[in-house]
Amino acid sequence: MLCLPSAAAAFRPADPAGRGSIASQQHNPSLPQASTASRGMLSFSSAAPFRPADPAARGAMAAQKQSFRMREFDYFVVIDFEATCKEGPRIYPQEIIEFPAVLVDAATGGLLSSFRTYVKPRHHPVLTAFCKELTGIQQEQVDGGVELAEALAMHDSWLAAAGVAKNRLAVVTWGDWDCKAMLEFECTFKGIAKPAYFNQWVNLRTPFEAAFGAGRRNLQEAVREAGLQWDGRLHCGLDDARNTARLLVEVMRRGVPISITGSLVPAPLREPEPKPKPEIQLQPQAAPLNHCLNWCAGGSGYCYCGVPIGGNMMTMPGPIQGRFFYSCGNSTPSFGPMCPFLLWAV
Repeated sequence: MLCLPSAAAAFRPADPAGRGSIASQQHNPSLPQASTASRGMLSFSSAAPFRPADPAARGAMAAQKQSFRMREFDYFVVIDFEATCKEGPRIYPQEIIEFPAVLVDAATGGLLSSFRTYVKPRHHPVLTAFCKELTGIQQEQVDGGVELAEALAMHDSWLAAAGVAKNRLAVVTWGDWDCKAMLEFECTFKGIAKPAYFNQWVNLRTPFEAAFGAGRRNLQEAVREAGLQWDGRLHCGLDDARNTARLLVEVMRRGVPISITGSLVPAPLREPEPKPKPEIQLQPQAAPLNHCLNWCAGGSGYCYCGVPIGGNMMTMPGPIQGRFFYSCGNSTPSFGPMCPFLLWAV
């Protein structure tokens, strides 16, 4: 069951004293508070005790549960890179400085695990004031970061530790920039080999528009339009990835299929189908009523096909054995004569 915060679903005891007791517990600062990660996670439970009495409602819940299971992938990994930047023109070359990811179970919609590492930029190692203000990333965090190649290896190891099969995994982003532009450019620029699963991805904008209609929205606007509360800091890579993951689950809950929308792998070229060879259709030619044969003393001439006739001798035993005759000169062992011309020698 998909558990979403709902004011209408909140339990309110009839006893005013009870309500006051619960309210005091909710505002008691001594009670442990939920972490940001747990607040941003949508929970799914296969053992939910609630069963609606309405058969139609039970059918809808069963259909929703079934739709989560009928998936093209077993897992989604949601990423949202943050990169070096400055106010005004784009910095060159732009480099990833935060590498976050959130793992989502495609069958249940559960947010299983998260990953984050900071990446040390090589060409612009000192962050601009604009970049620090926008992303919240501080200089000491990137100074203690790793190279991009190591970040990719760490991410791959994190997926392997979670038991994720790479052929049943899809990368999910909000937009095409993360995989199509940023990661591809930096890996090419620095000569880094990246895992193949980054060569195709799901741009969540596409299934989101299938559920909510077309229109220009940023990630924060899309989250709110879906009825969810934004959790965390905008342009913090991990917070953006968590909110994108929550939005992904909401789109899945609405029954929209999640499929690959972008790819860096060129489509295989189709081999041209061989043209069928024209079939030779042999049609016997009827002998014309008035056909002139040009004979010479040697008995040469032309058959009905207009080609020189050929002479032969009857070898079959019988009364005409040994007689000479002339037949169509356009003759092959496979198809025989092309026309019915036949003339016995005198």
